[in-house]
Formats: sequence, structure tokens, C-alpha cells
Amino acid sequence: MLIDESMLAEFRGEDGLCRLKPEYGGPRKYSDYPKLLAELVESAKRPNLMRDGSLKTVFTWDYFEELSERVDHGVVAMLAFTNLVPVLPITRNWMAFQHQGAGYACRQITFIGTVLEPKPAIKSAFFEIARANYCACRGWFEGPETDATITEKYIATVQELGMVCGIRARSELCESVYPVEANPVSMGICFDDVGDLTYLTEDEHVNPLILFLSSNSD
Repeated sequence: MLIDESMLAEFRGEDGLCRLKPEYGGPRKYSDYPKLLAELVESAKRPNLMRDGSLKTVFTWDYFEELSERVDHGVVAMLAFTNLVPVLPITRNWMAFQHQGAGYACRQITFIGTVLEPKPAIKSAFFEIARANYCACRGWFEGPETDATITEKYIATVQELGMVCGIRARSELCESVYPVEANPVSMGICFDDVGDLTYLTEDEHVNPLILFLSSNSD
């Protein structure tokens, strides 16, 4: 379904951001438990759509023929917010999607995004990435820690294209989900005519991603 500000406004926190899911902070040592507990308590006080809202998601394979079982290795690109969502410009159509990746591990990724058409060379590059990693690790490419060789090769390919797959992007990497950091440089490399979206990628706290999605082996 299409998302507009009227659906998100009541879930915005004091910082003006809408949260799709609770924020639990980073990894902690056992000695940091009191700090982690305090973070969890504060997180529970913030509204988030997954817990408090009736966010209706669209399954990507139902929406895009390129991602259906009938068409292998198609690629769809999006500017996506996987957790923090700013006020979205009305110049684009925004939708809440759910995508199944990670092969047989069936990892479900929920995000709010807008579909963008990649430049031909970029689309071709990620087409090859998707084809090479289809059923990778015999269908068990669950994430960046599954196979160091696959991850390193992906990061190197992204760097050759002039972009970055940093910590935030790596956390979403798995079979059929190929992320890069969204910033003005990467947006210019990947797409034409995205001037109305550039400012969204300049907020390091929101930290959106460019997601290249393909069909999953399961």
C-alpha cells in the first residue's frame, strides 16, 4: 500500500523520526548490562510501527514480476528506510514492503522505500551479482558472516563501482538483498534525476540504504 505522512505522523518521536522497529543499541558486554537495560527501557517508550501501528506491507514477489519465481535474477532498486523514517517527499510514491531473502533461511526484511530505475551499467552489474549469488552456499547465504569470500567479493565489486558497503549496509546483506550506503555520491552513480531525494541521504542518523533486490532461491 502507498504510505503518506498521515499514516506516520502519530508514530514520530521527539526527534521527528518514525521508527519501524525498536532500537536496541549495539553489541554489549555483560558488564554493560545496566546500560543496555536502560536503553531497552527508553526504546520501549518510543512509538514504533511494527508494535503499535497497523503497517500493511506488500510482499515484493507479489508486486514485481522481476522478483517472482517465473523470472530469475531480475533486479529492482529502491531507496529504502529499514528503521528510521524521516518525513517523506510527496514527489515520490512510497510503499511498505516485505522482502524474503537469505535463501532457505527465509529472512524477512521490512522497509519503507521508493522504486528507482538504475542506470543500465549499474543494473547490469547487480544483475550479475544476483545471478552469481543465487542459491549461494547451497541456498544458505544468510548474511555477511556466512561466507567471508562472498562478502569480500561483494564489497570489492561495490567499491569498484565507486560506492560503499559499510557496517550499516553489511547488516542487511544476504542472498537476494544487495545493499549499498545511500549518499549523494552513490545516488548519482546509480540513478538519473534524483535531486528531490538527495537531501534524505545526507542525514547520517537516518542512514537510508540503496537496496538491489532479486529473486530468492527459496
